[in-house]
Amino acid sequence: MDSEEAPDIDALTRTLDVHSLRILVAIDQEGSISAAARSLGFTQPTITQHVQRLEARLGATLIARTARSAALTPVGAILAQHAPRIDASLTAAATELARALGRRAGTVRLTGPVESIGPVIAPTAARLAADSPGVEVSVTEAADTVDALDRVRSGRADIAVTVDVAASSSRRQAAPRRQGARSTFLFAEEIVAVTVADADAPGGRIDPLVLAELPWIGGRGTSSDVIAQAIGRTPVRGDITTSRPDAALALAANGLGVAFLAESDLAGIALDPGARALGLSPAFTRRTWATTLVEASGIPPVAAAVRTLAVHRPTFADVEASLDARRRSESHRARFRTTAPLPEEIPAMPFPLTNRLAKAATVAATGALLLTACSTPAPQQTTGADTGAEIDHITVALPGSLSSLYVGQEAGILNYYIASIAQEGLVSIDAQGRVQPGLAESWEQTDDVTYVYTLRDDAVFQDGSPVTADDVVFSLERARDETSSPGLAYYLMNVDTIAKTGDNEVTITLTEPDAAFASNMSTGGAAFITSKAFWEEHDGKVGTADSLLLGSGPYEVTEFSPDSHVTFERVDSWWGELPKVKEITVNFVSDESTRLLAAQSGDVDVAFNVPLAQSQQWEKLDTMRVEYVNDLSYVGLYFNIGVAPFDDPKVREAFAHAVDRDAYVEKLLRGHGEAATAIMTPESLGQVHDADDARDALAGIPQWEFDLDAAKAALAASSVPEGFETELLTPNTGPQLGTAAQALAQNLVEIGVTVNVREVPIEEWLASLDASSDHGVNLMWYFSTLGDPAEVPSYLLGAGNPAGYDNPAIVDLLAQAGAESDPAARADLLIEAEALQAADAINVPLWWGQSATAFAKDLGMNDYSAFAFISSWPTQLYRAGQ
Repeated sequence: MDSEEAPDIDALTRTLDVHSLRILVAIDQEGSISAAARSLGFTQPTITQHVQRLEARLGATLIARTARSAALTPVGAILAQHAPRIDASLTAAATELARALGRRAGTVRLTGPVESIGPVIAPTAARLAADSPGVEVSVTEAADTVDALDRVRSGRADIAVTVDVAASSSRRQAAPRRQGARSTFLFAEEIVAVTVADADAPGGRIDPLVLAELPWIGGRGTSSDVIAQAIGRTPVRGDITTSRPDAALALAANGLGVAFLAESDLAGIALDPGARALGLSPAFTRRTWATTLVEASGIPPVAAAVRTLAVHRPTFADVEASLDARRRSESHRARFRTTAPLPEEIPAMPFPLTNRLAKAATVAATGALLLTACSTPAPQQTTGADTGAEIDHITVALPGSLSSLYVGQEAGILNYYIASIAQEGLVSIDAQGRVQPGLAESWEQTDDVTYVYTLRDDAVFQDGSPVTADDVVFSLERARDETSSPGLAYYLMNVDTIAKTGDNEVTITLTEPDAAFASNMSTGGAAFITSKAFWEEHDGKVGTADSLLLGSGPYEVTEFSPDSHVTFERVDSWWGELPKVKEITVNFVSDESTRLLAAQSGDVDVAFNVPLAQSQQWEKLDTMRVEYVNDLSYVGLYFNIGVAPFDDPKVREAFAHAVDRDAYVEKLLRGHGEAATAIMTPESLGQVHDADDARDALAGIPQWEFDLDAAKAALAASSVPEGFETELLTPNTGPQLGTAAQALAQNLVEIGVTVNVREVPIEEWLASLDASSDHGVNLMWYFSTLGDPAEVPSYLLGAGNPAGYDNPAIVDLLAQAGAESDPAARADLLIEAEALQAADAINVPLWWGQSATAFAKDLGMNDYSAFAFISSWPTQLYRAGQ
């Protein structure tokens, strides 16, 4: 730009003000000055004066006036076009200023067509109002998706919640990048056909072509019109149009036609006899999105609303065709870490997209790797011998917050750590991951599907009542109920019956053999035994601040303040050896620096999940030691093969060759991890192999070596030889994933691929891990609790996997592995399945992780291992000598 032009630009910038810009937008939308005045709550003369002053300052006409209307001139249209983004940026600044000054937090305006208001917007607005009383929430109905998005672009709404319908098998492009807007995938649900037709539907699915000659019920309240267009159906005599899904459902259930509806439209509705809800083949899905302006996404109330939307899941009907896959997906998702600062505290930080700033981000990522390369892992510190002394109190710093103590309702990995202090399963898991007695003193597997548990007769709950077979049956029945225990139900879906077969005996029968079932009867799985009377007294609302939690473990919950702390006291009624620690306070401290400061002040005895970026600072504390252990976690890339160009094997191959695992582990993780050769971890094969043999077995799976020349050659042979641009999301709870993603992006730039790395709240990241999303390349970060070798492969390769990958041979191998009782044969089947997927480059392993736990130097722990915190771990603590 010439220097002579700069003063003119500066002068124009000083001329603009947000109020005048809002007026121009209102005139453009309303079509007259008087209507714009009414919409803004001003008088017409006031509006006219604002416009005239701005025209005088600019020396240009902004409004073309007629007797009864007004329209923007080309100059006015330019200002109106940019106004919403300018307004959003100023609103973000004003909101942060209001927070700093202790004033009202602000507003968030939600909009969407009618089909998104009931199942999504209304419950989100209610939760925001409850969780953020300082935020004003407003809702407006849009005519359709186009209108909703236009409301956001024009500044009349902050977030548009919209839906689209498409065949699951259709080839999609990467997430759309609307000018100045950002779309967040929320969830997907299948479209089902409701019909009384007596048509063959194997596996609960039917081809819509089979129903094409029957009358269809279409219109706004259905997805029938989209499906008709997809299969080329023309209208037939008897077709009905309706704008309401409930009307379409009633008409179909009474035999007046076929209605194609989303799963959530059927929730809580019992179909009339003879009516069926059938999945489609090929499957169709309805996807829900939240769209904001890029500038508005940083406004704390808007960020909080998007995060709440990403967490929300409507209630779905139990449709046979999709039930198993949905349960599998939701239960696996519950195992991820979901602890992060609230968006009001730390809004998501998007990585810049301009070339200059992208280069700066890349240099920063590369610098992070180089800096960490200068460090070496600290040697593992020794602990003094057990003095035998009792410990009055310990304080634990948890890197996140819990809103419920009941794992069935909130099943993050940290929930398991806390619930296992007070509750027990039928069995327990020892330091080597082996099954040991728990509430059951013994058990027997009488055939492939039958397990008989004999309860110990000295077990009592913390309220003094005995643990009975009735309590065990009741607890497990609640655990497999999706409504009361959505976080546990999947792990018990293979259970056929749970019965009391003696005074101290419970028998569980499965529908088919399941090699992982024995471990699932622990508090690392799905068994959290409570009192039937306690549950019924609180009407199932357990794990709250009012009800607390009742179990049979060595500690009882004495106080729970959600998002603040939970306290425990030792009881003398536990059947096991009395632990050394008398009282435990667990403080929820999401902020890493705050936890470190507390430790420096001597206010922490145990700190879970010390961030690797801070581990050296923790290691230098005089009062603490840091211990590292392989934590059964897996980090890897995966590709959604429904999104172009990642449906091209050569593109996936190019990415796989650009991964430098060894550099990630050595430089980014400071050696606290291991370059992964498979989805399974070596520890998961502990029943079959020792550590070295397990690594050798997994290394036999085909590998994609780091080789940028090979990556470049693969891309040249692909459908996009000139390269392309894509986006990779990383969770804000895993900064190491973001740094690794930036390092990968740097390698890919060299072969012609631009990867825009964007950190988002973990709730948004979790929502993106869906085969129906438009994110073609993704990072997987999975924490196993039990270390079963099939757990992670089943999620990443089985039915409903996030890659949309369908390999019948792999599905068959996973089924065989699930039924195989011989650990060695089972391991072989799983390795064979991994070899098949590796050849297709669907998942590219990066590293197996380690967790760092900080302990006070005078506090020891017996048998510290990957499995240490999924049974009653405080029983292993002791006062250490010098």
